[in-house]
Amino acid sequence: IEPATSWFLVGFINHCPPKVQVYSRHPAENGKPNYLNCYVSGFHPPQIEIDLLKNGEKMNAEQSDLSFSKDWSFYLLVHTEFTPNAVDQYSCRVKHVTLDKPKIVKWDRDH
Repeated sequence: IEPATSWFLVGFINHCPPKVQVYSRHPAENGKPNYLNCYVSGFHPPQIEIDLLKNGEKMNAEQSDLSFSKDWSFYLLVHTEFTPNAVDQYSCRVKHVTLDKPKIVKWDRDH
């Protein structure tokens, strides 16, 4: 890559806000153990904070290694075991330099 091209690419991807998807590994059934996933992609710079929440409280979760796409934007998967029911609300909270405030995406059990 020529210096001018690489400078353009760095400038282009310098600040890309994250896309956030929250989903369960298997179709949700009340009382049946499952996995809750928060897939965050397309962001740059790579510094990011991702939390899975149960009724607004942070859950213990595992995080994949930071990876990057062909366009040099980054992606991560945060996941945890959970047992859905008719009462509890689940969501994913993302904090990133491109966001004015944390982005919270609710888990929709029907999608």
